[in-house]
Amino acid sequence: MFEKLFSYHQIEDLRRENILSRIAHSHHARRSEFKIGVIDDRPFPYEQNLKANGYVIETLGDIRSIAEVKPYNIILCDLQGVGQYLNERGQGAYIIDEIKRNNPEKFVIAYTGGAADDAVTIKAQEVADFFLKKDQEIEEWRDRLDSIIDELKDPIQVWHRQRDALIGADVPTLDILKLEDAYVRSIRAGNPSAYKQIASSPSVSSDLRAIAQSLIASGIFKVFFG
Repeated sequence: MFEKLFSYHQIEDLRRENILSRIAHSHHARRSEFKIGVIDDRPFPYEQNLKANGYVIETLGDIRSIAEVKPYNIILCDLQGVGQYLNERGQGAYIIDEIKRNNPEKFVIAYTGGAADDAVTIKAQEVADFFLKKDQEIEEWRDRLDSIIDELKDPIQVWHRQRDALIGADVPTLDILKLEDAYVRSIRAGNPSAYKQIASSPSVSSDLRAIAQSLIASGIFKVFFG
């Protein structure tokens, strides 16, 4: 058994090979490669500015289902005035928590024009990836979005987030190792088939399948491989 474990590919293998640099050079950070969804019951003040700067951004309003965020890699979520259909009391904090539970690979920025010390805002800051004030300067929004895009374009960083989600869901270590092996092989091959095979395998935990299939649905492999 131990000999088999030692033969598994690990994410650090990519650092020692030229595959990662090839991906980085062939797919440099282009804002248009990632879809941004905005959850807000009012117009997002910087939507037109961000579009003019090359981001693909769409305001979704107050969503009725978490499934509505599926096409988006990055979610911007207001904290007040949303959640009417999912949890009116929890508002944006509840929506963000649900997104992260069901789609841990997505980046979520919480924002608000209200106080930073109310219960909804405090909860949102616990579950969101980042928090910004609604009236933050456009440069702050630009810099944060670009840093997120840099992470989304890095296969190693993408795997680290995937692994953290798997660990958080108490997925067995051996299953995580199998998925890591398949992920590395997919990156090497420039084809996600190995990863997809493990993600649909009945021999791994249901939590692993859900998390891995969510990553596939995000379209991230298309960004890596074109």
